[in-house]
Amino acid sequence: MKPVEPLKVFPSELSPRRLAAATLFFVLLGLAVRLVRYLLCFPLWPDEGFLAANFVSGEFGAVLGPLAYHQVAPLYFLWLEVLAVRLLGFSEYALRLFPLICGLFGVLVFRRLAGLVCRGLPLLLSVGLFAVSYYPVRHSVEVKPYSVDLAVSLLLLVLAAAWLRRPERRAPLWGLVLFCPVAVGLSFPAAFTAGGVAAVLLPLVWRDGPSRRAWFFLLAGLIAGFLLVFTLSTGPQLERERWLREADPATSSFNRDQAWVRTFPPLGEPLRLLPWLLRIHTGLMFAYPNGGHNGGSSLTFLLFLIGAVVLWRRGRRRFLALFLVPFALTFVAAALRRYPYGYSARFNLYLAPSICLLAGLGAARLLVAIPSRAWHRGVLWAFLGLLALAGLATAAIDISRPYKNIEDVRSRDFARGFWRNRPGEARTVCVYRDLGLEFFPRLFEWGHSSRYLCHQAVFRGPPGAPVHPGGGEPLRCVVFSVPSEYEPYAVRDDDAWNAWLREMSVGYELIGHRCYEVNPGVPSHHETYDVYEFVPRS
Repeated sequence: MKPVEPLKVFPSELSPRRLAAATLFFVLLGLAVRLVRYLLCFPLWPDEGFLAANFVSGEFGAVLGPLAYHQVAPLYFLWLEVLAVRLLGFSEYALRLFPLICGLFGVLVFRRLAGLVCRGLPLLLSVGLFAVSYYPVRHSVEVKPYSVDLAVSLLLLVLAAAWLRRPERRAPLWGLVLFCPVAVGLSFPAAFTAGGVAAVLLPLVWRDGPSRRAWFFLLAGLIAGFLLVFTLSTGPQLERERWLREADPATSSFNRDQAWVRTFPPLGEPLRLLPWLLRIHTGLMFAYPNGGHNGGSSLTFLLFLIGAVVLWRRGRRRFLALFLVPFALTFVAAALRRYPYGYSARFNLYLAPSICLLAGLGAARLLVAIPSRAWHRGVLWAFLGLLALAGLATAAIDISRPYKNIEDVRSRDFARGFWRNRPGEARTVCVYRDLGLEFFPRLFEWGHSSRYLCHQAVFRGPPGAPVHPGGGEPLRCVVFSVPSEYEPYAVRDDDAWNAWLREMSVGYELIGHRCYEVNPGVPSHHETYDVYEFVPRS
């Protein structure tokens, strides 16, 4: 096989030096907006809290099997989060450190990937589009595995693209062999990207003995790594969380909107399938640099299609297959009701490299079709200016509004003062976490009790010494709850409640009760801290 050179077929009004400088500018801008968002330390918002609550104990074994708060996440990602908490303490910065590293890494690796496929104007537009896109920026600084999905996909693609360019160099192929078993433990959708890589490389390695052997090792490692993490973690998680893909009476009280159902193609209804496909591919799945539902990302999808045609017509069909086969595998998984296809950008963030690269290529093709040099120059600078403005605007909005919901800020501000023990005060005890008592049988299964546990871990730290009924120190016992009219699963178990009061009365006297309301009257954000003050009996 002959080496494949990057596309160099698009003339531009910008000199090569200016093109390189502009590309570097967008790389630096992409790194900067991610770092700014990280340093602003947004308060944990509900989706982050649900997953972060699993790391409060700081135990590696705590994240094996099904997770608390009905979460699903890759095992190696979970372990890296636990490691960060053990090394750096439980904090927003520690929890978001690994996603940030993956986000920064993604910008640099995308620049490398785009450079393997194209040069000049397409390279600049692709890098600019990826660097400032909202969802890759946002998910780079969240306690969720989406930026990891993106980074893992990028590394798989760049190794495969490097080998496609220079097949005589087998180092990228053996890099894939080593990385694939790790990739499927770091990212669920790595199976689609790695499967696409294996499918595209197979016809090319078949007649070369050493490359063919490496490919078989790649496939074996991919299957073995997947089976290992599926047995230990992914399988039990998905088996428990049936609500993700079908109605489940066990979770109906807190999940009326099935999370993945709308992302499954209606194969049984052919008249609905075409409108569904159009809606999915012009919605948030293609929201780069931004977009929305109901056709809000139509322009990006159109540019993506044009870029795909360009690669096909220019003879880069192996690269095109490398970028498109993961879409097909994800669609098959959605048809089998095993993984979401579209609807939300976060579910398919690992497809962002393919989308941005082909859309940048399509944008470059349209620009060079402008016959007037003056118009070409003006449209190009306007497009680059809009991309730069999008990145700067993201950073400016984050600085002026460093939170997702104002209720998250209020919850964190209250917890910061509440959990700070001062000299001479009674010892503050969480009834659920310190005493192991649960008066609301399903309260710590869903909802904002996760945020309560996270804030407690951030501002108070690990639990103190055990509390005994005949203890000799004053206590402030904290009982967390939410109004049952908002959350029907948050109804108190009066029998367990009265039994606890009787047990406490053996060695303590109840001398006071205070109730603190956080975000009062706000559905799904209303938190109640009941504080019961006890002193030892004489």
